[in-house]
Amino acid sequence: MHKFCIPSTILSVVLWLTTLHASQTIQVSPDAPINSLDIAIEKANAGDTIKVYSGQYLGPLKINKALTLIGYDWPVVDGKNQGVVIEFLASNIHLKGFVIKNSGISLSKEDAGISVNAPNAVIENNRIQHVLFGIYLRQAHHAIIRNNEISGKEELAIPRRGDLVRVWYSDSVLIENNNIQHGRDVIIWFSKGSILRKNKMTNARYGVHFMYSDDCIIEDNISMGNSVGVYLMYSRRLILKHNTIAYNRGATGFGIGLKDFDDGILTENLIVDNQIGIFVDNSPREVESSMYYVGNVIAYNDVGISLLSFILRSHVTGNSFIENYEQVAINSSSNANGNELGGNQWKNNYWSDYAGYDQNDDGNGDIAYKSEKLFENLMAQHRKLRLFIYSPAIQAIDFAAKTFPLVKPTPKLTDPNPKMKPYIPAGLASVNLPTQWRLIIVAFSLFIFGVITLRFSRKSRKRKRSESTFELRADQNAEPMIQVTNLIKRFGKLIAVNNVSFFVEGGDAVAFWGSNGAGKTTVLRCLLGIIPQEGKIHINGFDVLKAGKEARELIGFVPQEISFHDNLSVKETLEFYAQLKKTSPESIESWIEKLGLKPHLSKTIKELSGGMKQKLALAIALLADPPILFLDEPTANLDMHSRDDFLELLTLLKKEGKTIVFSSHRLEEVFSFADRVLILDQGNLIADCPPTEVYERLGKQSFLLLYVSQKQRDSAIKILGEKGFAVSQNGVGIKVKVDSHRKGQPISMLAAEGISVNNFEYEIEK
Repeated sequence: MHKFCIPSTILSVVLWLTTLHASQTIQVSPDAPINSLDIAIEKANAGDTIKVYSGQYLGPLKINKALTLIGYDWPVVDGKNQGVVIEFLASNIHLKGFVIKNSGISLSKEDAGISVNAPNAVIENNRIQHVLFGIYLRQAHHAIIRNNEISGKEELAIPRRGDLVRVWYSDSVLIENNNIQHGRDVIIWFSKGSILRKNKMTNARYGVHFMYSDDCIIEDNISMGNSVGVYLMYSRRLILKHNTIAYNRGATGFGIGLKDFDDGILTENLIVDNQIGIFVDNSPREVESSMYYVGNVIAYNDVGISLLSFILRSHVTGNSFIENYEQVAINSSSNANGNELGGNQWKNNYWSDYAGYDQNDDGNGDIAYKSEKLFENLMAQHRKLRLFIYSPAIQAIDFAAKTFPLVKPTPKLTDPNPKMKPYIPAGLASVNLPTQWRLIIVAFSLFIFGVITLRFSRKSRKRKRSESTFELRADQNAEPMIQVTNLIKRFGKLIAVNNVSFFVEGGDAVAFWGSNGAGKTTVLRCLLGIIPQEGKIHINGFDVLKAGKEARELIGFVPQEISFHDNLSVKETLEFYAQLKKTSPESIESWIEKLGLKPHLSKTIKELSGGMKQKLALAIALLADPPILFLDEPTANLDMHSRDDFLELLTLLKKEGKTIVFSSHRLEEVFSFADRVLILDQGNLIADCPPTEVYERLGKQSFLLLYVSQKQRDSAIKILGEKGFAVSQNGVGIKVKVDSHRKGQPISMLAAEGISVNNFEYEIEK
């Protein structure tokens, strides 16, 4: 008996031929025979294409075979705020041209717009909206995420949001040309060989967050307006190249954070206006590893580079350190150069505070740059001195050290060949910001949390500032309290504020409203005079650049991020700032009483709630009784009760005659408090209007959905129609178009006619 053996290759071909079929195209639309995506997916075979036309389709969807789904005219897949909207359960799925919205809100269940659990997925040209997690990859190797608009649930606090892109144990992923906003992080964890290119991440916690992911490239991205721009942790051989990382000033405020990170290359990045440009913690970690920082522009940060510990084997060459308040901070007892064998190399960098010369005109300084400021030395030894970081005391100490060199500071670093001109990499915006920026900042005391209320005349202290100011205004009837003309704020080619003009009359409350990143905080900082700008700003007739001291005397400022010394009591904190402002004990007592701080005077700062800290910040801003208050997102971190209390205080201050300018992204605050609203969008002033016209200017309409008994529904529709409302039946309810400031009128009108409203909902539609 003979056995007949089929070669394995032939057997594979035979088996493949038995499953082979001609791919087909299935069309889905609300009016077609197939009007359900579930049915279309069930009927399709692997390799088929499903064309989906404009309409509403319900999630959740589970795709369990290799299919291509193409949307035409933006069909919508709506998860109805339940669970995952679309789940990929097979490899080689391609999704393109859809609006995917309204996932659930469970962090523990990881509700997402799209969940991918197989390799070779392609997700491109989609709009993924109002989702907890955006695109979640699990062991989805070789996935492509390209040209998508991804936005999270903006109404949730950042800790409650999900990651709008999460890559988990998924190698060789391409994430390219996506616009990502209002999420938590873009995460790449335990994933090798991935590329993150030409994406924009805004209004999040960490713009980009890598952990345990080696051999990846992060290039040409924009990360702005986050708490941290880019955080690279526990990874090796990542290249961070040609990215723009700006305005990351949250609670942490790093542009780039590095922790236990080896063999990294940071090159040609634009790192502008962060609390700390680059924060380095134990990187490199391994003895045989190095770090390279080459050709970066590190400009206008509070600290350019901060080294948490003494870190060797770092090569810092060809970078441009431009007008950082502190170019390099060393948070250890050693200097930044290290030892001769394994030390750090600082070579050929440009330093805007270099005081040397170039006699032979070769582009290099003829003497070494040494970072040896006495105050920075003292601050490294006594961290509490950071309290005075924006005080003129710093310049006085450093001037004294140079003029009377009895105490010579230890150099933090030495660059033997500093460049005379900054290097701006090709394709990045040139940072053409005037060097007077530092001089403007040190001209006044911006204390630990940015209160700007200096007074130069102790004799005038007893006269109420508001009264004297309004007497002065009586002689200047032609000028408003605040006049802004053609304000432009640039960071190279990046325009943060674009040709904005407006005015504020004395005693008015004016709100800057817009989403995060719209330019609200930047405008406020320009008004305060702490960053340079183009155009003109006058505060009660004073030019903030030419007469900044006089202008700032009129202003009290409450920032969004508040920082006090945790172990001081409320009373000690108030007394400390009162001494700095040279205000009387009577002023302290007055504001303690008005703001309800008396029961809390003995409490330490760390014992206070967020609302009480905000009240304390307001009290300090008001110690000198300034006529103008600036507030940056004053209620952003408060609960509803604390928010109401704080707004009530502001209302009382407005009645007393204060001029109040505040930023907010909460429309309810704007409606309840502001006289006028300045609507900002990407740095542009798109409307200046009363609160009642905001929705109209934005092209939005507001509706009430009223639920009454079925017997009374027709009567309710008739009554509201006769009262002039546009009204229609909407399912089991009544849909009424209302002005945003008249939401209660339909309910009260029906109640007057004996019709009870059992429930209601409020909606805003584009």
